[in-house]
Amino acid sequence: MLIEDKLTILADAAKFDVSCASSGSRRNNIGRWLGNTTPSGICHTYTEDGRCVSLLKILYTNICIYNCAYCVNRFENDVPRAAFTAREITTLTIDFYRRNYIEGLFLSSGIMRSPDDTMERLVQTVKKLRKEGFNGYIHLKCVPFASRRLIRKAGRYADRLSVNIELPSEDSLMRLTQTKTYESVLTPMDVIRDTMVESREDARRLRHVPAFAPAGQSTQLIIGVSPESDYDILTLTRRLYQQQALKRVYYSAYVPVTQAHGLLPDITEPPLRRENRLYQADWLIRLYGFSLADVIDAQSPYLNLKIDPKQAFALRHPELFPVDINSAEREMILKVPGIGLKSADRIVCLRRHGRIRFEHLKKMGVAISRAQPYVQCDGLPTSLWRGSTLSSLPSAVQMPKKLEVLKDTDAGKKRLVYVIDATFEALLTAIFEAYFRKQPPDAIASKVSDQPGLFDRRIEIPTDPTKSDRVWKGLKSHLGADRRQMLYDAYLSGSSGVATAIFRYVQASIPLTKHGKSVAHIASHLEIEKLSHKVRREAHRMKGFIRFQQVKDNRYLALIEPQYDVLPLIRRHFELRFANQAWIIYDTHRNYGFYFDRQKTSELRLDIDELKAYGKVPISEEHFSQTLWQRYYAAVNIPHRNNPKLHLRQLPRRYWRYLTEKQT
Repeated sequence: MLIEDKLTILADAAKFDVSCASSGSRRNNIGRWLGNTTPSGICHTYTEDGRCVSLLKILYTNICIYNCAYCVNRFENDVPRAAFTAREITTLTIDFYRRNYIEGLFLSSGIMRSPDDTMERLVQTVKKLRKEGFNGYIHLKCVPFASRRLIRKAGRYADRLSVNIELPSEDSLMRLTQTKTYESVLTPMDVIRDTMVESREDARRLRHVPAFAPAGQSTQLIIGVSPESDYDILTLTRRLYQQQALKRVYYSAYVPVTQAHGLLPDITEPPLRRENRLYQADWLIRLYGFSLADVIDAQSPYLNLKIDPKQAFALRHPELFPVDINSAEREMILKVPGIGLKSADRIVCLRRHGRIRFEHLKKMGVAISRAQPYVQCDGLPTSLWRGSTLSSLPSAVQMPKKLEVLKDTDAGKKRLVYVIDATFEALLTAIFEAYFRKQPPDAIASKVSDQPGLFDRRIEIPTDPTKSDRVWKGLKSHLGADRRQMLYDAYLSGSSGVATAIFRYVQASIPLTKHGKSVAHIASHLEIEKLSHKVRREAHRMKGFIRFQQVKDNRYLALIEPQYDVLPLIRRHFELRFANQAWIIYDTHRNYGFYFDRQKTSELRLDIDELKAYGKVPISEEHFSQTLWQRYYAAVNIPHRNNPKLHLRQLPRRYWRYLTEKQT
């Protein structure tokens, strides 16, 4: 069987396993290998229903000796069967990774002859990948009934291990599988948990202890195929987190793919809304500090499908609301609907510099329409907290117009304008001159793009590397490394007036005169933070959406056209990840790029003819790899879950031009 046919069959067979995380491990690259792992996973594409694709998710084989009623690969089901070899999986993974299609490998399998025989094949495959120099992320699915020896061996090569518990009760598991028991699943979980503890203890006493499953373990529950309630599911989930130290429990809405003698529920659509509510409840318990009783109880064992669990909690406890944003503890702010983890942290951080007003909340990422009835802060339109009925919730208020942080001086009054060239070093030099002269400008303008005003008094500031270096070091001591980096990120947005906004932020944070006061103005902070967030989000997306193609001289070329100038932010990421291959990333919009020759990175500028010449060199391997990736992308889509709006939100059309999977 051709490898492209195997890929289609075995990717299609693996698509119902919803695990997609590619973070939690720290596997560094010291320059000899291909790939690394980062603390935050990167999504490289999205299926038609909006599910992220981070990993090459495949089965070793869909041949299976078991007959689980809910599984598309059950041995009584009439489907095409196939099996990879270790060499084929290794080649596929490395080829896809070199082109930045994937973040790593997720490998599972049907049971061929016996659990230990299958587990041995999986272990040998990931071992071969590591020997071939692959240093990226690997998630390996452990087989129920597999021996302790093989599980311990698997954890030496994989970043994450998982054993799927599948169903919320042992009665349902026995009824729908006939062979699996909770013991067959929980015993491997125990082995993984105990070995991780042993590995951490050894690392404290010894040097050079090999890591064991550094990203931990996870499991999956199928929702809607058995009669257990949401309360039963969340009770089991809490027990697994506490007793097995799981990183994640994934919920998979049952997709009707097969019928088995009336054992399965007669449904036509997967319970996607219920799956979503369970994820929300899981996050509240795991990350937001809610107890199980706060979310659900045995008397009302099902989550409300019309509203999210946090809002349901707020409606059941009107005595806790409204919450005063300017005085409440972080734990209480997190209980407000529409306020997430990042928004709560921003509120707590920024209120030290002044009182938070209602118009600030939206800039912090708060969902105003949901949060407004439950909060109290300055600038909030007068309204009464009406208690716990849905009909009493006031509608979202009319938001004030966008704050104008950058304001011109009155007409007729001469503005002092520092004129600089279009570099960040020039902006730092201008900041130095403002503090040295004790003469703050009304605006900092670029001599390339800004038009002079009628009443402007313009002073040209030549770029001075010595002065800019002093300011850059000084910003770190006064603002800290993170806030200093935020200024640079905001500058890369190229937004009109960004240079002036950065100066005003610095001026508000650092006194201009010896006896002046530092007052970090919340509005200026939010303006810079907003620009910085946009640039970082674009940089994060580009780390995944860049597509390399093999060109002449065994180099890999990626053409990009990002909304902001993010190349300086993603350069180091690709140097570390693709340390053993020569690559070029070229920004066609700004007409410059970076070339990495396996040793160092240099800036590159090409004319249009040179750029076209690179892509015209016929590389047969490249065409075959692109075809395989397109086949894989089509195979992992689940038509029952299609959600075009979510797909476009996660993968905007402006990226499609350079995405291999979107080319026909």
